[in-house]
Amino acid sequence: MKTSYLYRILVSSYAISTFAEGILMPIYAVFVQHIGGDILEASGAIAIFLIVNGLATIAIHRVTWSQKHRHALMVWGWLLWLVGIASYFAVSSTATLFLTQVLIALGNAVADPAFDAELDDNIDTRLKSYEWGIFGAVQDILNGVAAIIGGAIASLFGFKALIVCMVIAASVSFFLILYYMHARRIYRHFAGA
Repeated sequence: MKTSYLYRILVSSYAISTFAEGILMPIYAVFVQHIGGDILEASGAIAIFLIVNGLATIAIHRVTWSQKHRHALMVWGWLLWLVGIASYFAVSSTATLFLTQVLIALGNAVADPAFDAELDDNIDTRLKSYEWGIFGAVQDILNGVAAIIGGAIASLFGFKALIVCMVIAASVSFFLILYYMHARRIYRHFAGA
């Protein structure tokens, strides 16, 4: 089955962002211990991320302008998320870890619903179940691959090298979103939309 070019760009960008976060997630508690935290602080950091992400998503996307400005929200949200990922370089205590989690959560809250709407607009309605299935499957597969790679990088080279890999992947993901915006404009121009 053939999928659209714009759909493939979006799925690729999100897959790489999944990889960027996924290489740390399976060993997150070890990372928190590495900076002097304990298991409660590790669970607290994840809780902060989830709660901020949920509340900010509701606050940002409940207003009607979020649909009108969805492309800007995708770009700015992805950039904020990238800054959050890069902030792991500055994490030296649980306080800086919590701040990093807030940045990443805000980036996700700004970008993800806009991304989902954009992805849905680029899914072939005749293949909707298949293309949403591919999107979900790619995320699961890359999370699995990222878990193995992240553990190997951290054990062989340390957490700084792992963070470098996260930032590189997050940057590629962000640049793919910028490329998508460009490709979308060209497509719309030639489609006469």
